[in-house]
Amino acid sequence: MVSRRLFSKLLGLGLFGGLVKKERGLALEGQISPTAMPGPPPPASQCPSDKYIDGSGNPWQQHMPPPPADLLPVSAGVTSSAKSPQLLTYKVSLAPEQERRAIALYDGSIVITGHDHCLEPGDFRDMEAGGITVRNLEVLTDGLFWWGHKMFAIDSVEDGWANRGKLALGVVEKQARDSGGKIIIVRSVADIERAKRENKLGAILGWEGARALAGQLGNVKMFYDLGLRVQELYWYVPSLLKNADGTPNAIGIQVLREMDRLGIVIDLSHIVGAAFEASLAVTQNPVVISHCDVAAVSKNKPDNTGTDSLGDNTIRAMARNGGVICLNIFQMSPHHGPHVTVEDVVDQIYYIRRLVGIDCAALTANYMPNQGIVAENSMRTLMPNMVREMVRRGFTDQEIQKVLGLNLMRVYGKVWKG
Repeated sequence: MVSRRLFSKLLGLGLFGGLVKKERGLALEGQISPTAMPGPPPPASQCPSDKYIDGSGNPWQQHMPPPPADLLPVSAGVTSSAKSPQLLTYKVSLAPEQERRAIALYDGSIVITGHDHCLEPGDFRDMEAGGITVRNLEVLTDGLFWWGHKMFAIDSVEDGWANRGKLALGVVEKQARDSGGKIIIVRSVADIERAKRENKLGAILGWEGARALAGQLGNVKMFYDLGLRVQELYWYVPSLLKNADGTPNAIGIQVLREMDRLGIVIDLSHIVGAAFEASLAVTQNPVVISHCDVAAVSKNKPDNTGTDSLGDNTIRAMARNGGVICLNIFQMSPHHGPHVTVEDVVDQIYYIRRLVGIDCAALTANYMPNQGIVAENSMRTLMPNMVREMVRRGFTDQEIQKVLGLNLMRVYGKVWKG
């Protein structure tokens, strides 16, 4: 998801104001009518008074109050790679023997990306072409949705969110049903192992934020039963689970404990330092930060103990917890050229390995439907190139396999029940 730096710009545009005060509660019965769904966005010239997040106009924000969350699109309807389809051929150059080692190692490894917003059939085809075993899919995001290659804000905190959560999980369930068995919903480590063994495409169901809980503790179990296995506690927008200072409130603490009890991985991305410390004090399980960068390498200002640009103290705290840091290829400062490259990402892996050991490091792409991608970071080329770069830099086979997927597998194995 977008970083705190970008989010501050969005706030300046007024895109997250006017929160709905009406509390509808858990209106879960029934399905939305297709006629109630907004159609494709009109041209920007037809809605000059409002803004998309990219500045071109948001027709849905003309509703006063905004429409309930479950009447807004839950899937973009477009494949991410369609944004830049021509940039799919970059390859890290290796000597022939190194290339053979890198490809054999990649083909034999479980490959997991820790954070991804792209849910369309074409995104799964790109996943297969890229040799990715499992993607952790953020099927729902607090405060945002995509339609086409545009990103929109959702103002309401509670109205329609519980039903939106069910609809969003249903999007990927339908993809799995329609795939003829090719796509499987991952509920256990055994499912990941099966995906690799049988050449399936694994999808872990996750949320970036927990507005769909509607502030109700019982909804954690309901969504666990529907397949939810990873959950970020909240994002930058208002939430029923956090205090004004960004720390988890009483219900937020209860949700963390219930996630522990049931076996849902806690994702501590996008939270302030005090919230990070409070969450680690509550959980008995290893956690993940599913998308972030290393401040010392990216040259971003460290968030002290926050979780966007990680300072050394945060990295050490994750190591003590036994958790995993998934490094984000899009939101760091490039220093090997005009775009972020695999070299930039491996620089961060190298830094973590030197500071606390390789067991903390993993990978994420944070693909979004609205985001263009440069050649070396496309879904088809990123992960094999990451292995090539790590081979070139002298990482061992075991270290590479841990970064590709085994470190996340270790966390999943400790948290998930059965």
